[in-house]
Amino acid sequence: MTPPSRHLVFSPEEDSALRSLELSAGIHVKVRLRASIVRLNASGMTVPRLAQHFHRNQQSVHNDLDRYETRGIAGLMDGRPPGHPRRVTPEMETYLHERLAEPRVWNSTLLAEALVERFGVRVSRDAMRVRLLALGYSWKRGRYTPGKEPDPDVLHEHQASLATLKKGHWTAN
Repeated sequence: MTPPSRHLVFSPEEDSALRSLELSAGIHVKVRLRASIVRLNASGMTVPRLAQHFHRNQQSVHNDLDRYETRGIAGLMDGRPPGHPRRVTPEMETYLHERLAEPRVWNSTLLAEALVERFGVRVSRDAMRVRLLALGYSWKRGRYTPGKEPDPDVLHEHQASLATLKKGHWTAN
């Protein structure tokens, strides 16, 4: 005996939300695929036909439908990947943005030290570099620039030395 066919039923608003999810370019491909499966199932396509159409096994299609039934659109999204939670919190990212807006040269080592001072969280230099790239920051070699106007006496002395050199009052051996 074959199991009864399974068809989801949802409102036009839910269908519209699933369609926009399906067509969004910034959404992961697997999430868009799950949205397509759910929409096609609601339009009358059976689980075996969906499995054949999307080249997936029937249990995967059932799992996608179960995810949608239990948690809605949020169930179609992937969870966080396994591993350690991020050490740099959104509050720390805001702090990094503030530091980087200051008129001074920062590097990943200095920013990691600033996080230790402010939050007591140790982040390696390389992890900080990766986090800065993810936040949209890139950098070039820092340049030394004068922080204030040079002393007029020192400036006059150096300009006088340059003028002497330009006149050719030096001797070569």
